[in-house]
Amino acid sequence: MDKITPEFYDANLTATDATWPDDPNVPDMPPIPPTDQLPFPHDNWLNTHCWDGLHDPIKPLDPPRTINEQPVSEVNPLKADVIWSMRSPYCHLALQRLIWLNSNYNVDMRFRIILPQAVRQSKGGEGVAGGPFSLDYKLTHTMYDCQRTAGFEGLPYKWPSPDPIWQTIHPPHGENWQFVHPPEKQPYIFGLVRLACYCELKGKSADYQNEIHRLIWSGQVDHWPDHVKEYVNRIDGVDYDEAIQFIQENPGEVDAVWQENSAFQAQTGHGGVPLMIYNGEPFFGQDRVYQFVGRLMQNGLTKRKEPRAPFTTEPKTWPAGW
Repeated sequence: MDKITPEFYDANLTATDATWPDDPNVPDMPPIPPTDQLPFPHDNWLNTHCWDGLHDPIKPLDPPRTINEQPVSEVNPLKADVIWSMRSPYCHLALQRLIWLNSNYNVDMRFRIILPQAVRQSKGGEGVAGGPFSLDYKLTHTMYDCQRTAGFEGLPYKWPSPDPIWQTIHPPHGENWQFVHPPEKQPYIFGLVRLACYCELKGKSADYQNEIHRLIWSGQVDHWPDHVKEYVNRIDGVDYDEAIQFIQENPGEVDAVWQENSAFQAQTGHGGVPLMIYNGEPFFGQDRVYQFVGRLMQNGLTKRKEPRAPFTTEPKTWPAGW
């Protein structure tokens, strides 16, 4: 098998040739259902809480928890969500802080997987998925900014090879730049998403991202698909072969997870990732993690007596005294 190296990309990834090497690390998967992005409902959170300084919002922000409520503790934790994409480098930049939060504080973080933007416009699996980004500078800025931000956060980071999505991203503004192959020609992303869905069903969504998202984006191994099975098997209570068999036999139940998560995200009124959500309120981007934690603290967030799995080291920028 040809390794998916930068040289392979340069020689093989063209808009007219949608073949892919027979990678033994890619198990057979059932056909994917339509992936078209859901419209945002008019009563989404941002619409109903929008305030322009002149008109009252349709709904006010919910008040913080009162002192009369049961204190936040290990047996009574806060509940929060984060909308997640396996292809987002900004999710990688937020991962360590969110895992640290989940491990060391009394909040249950549910990592809710969705399909990446590039494969959310599939026309039911026919034709080209995604198309070019809506902003011409978005991709080049992202690739530069993430290197800079990873250095600031003290995180290992490298744009993955192979890319979880088969998309022409080099050279910038070259021929077929940002071309995305259709879903049926994507060898990696749907398997990664379905494994995340399986782990979410098992209550192991944070564990999966702590292992697999870090594997893909940290640049610590060559050809990350060679290691997915090993890293999935590190998760307590999850077996890779059992997971693949379940996905193959129950695709509807598995795909319902990312479909439900997409609907959950649409109700916030926001389409980006990572999207932290507490009590319906969305906080978008790795640079909003601490605002999100601040909101949790306003609602009584407390520290755990002992950390719980999954574990990580303390983030470089975690505020002192938190």
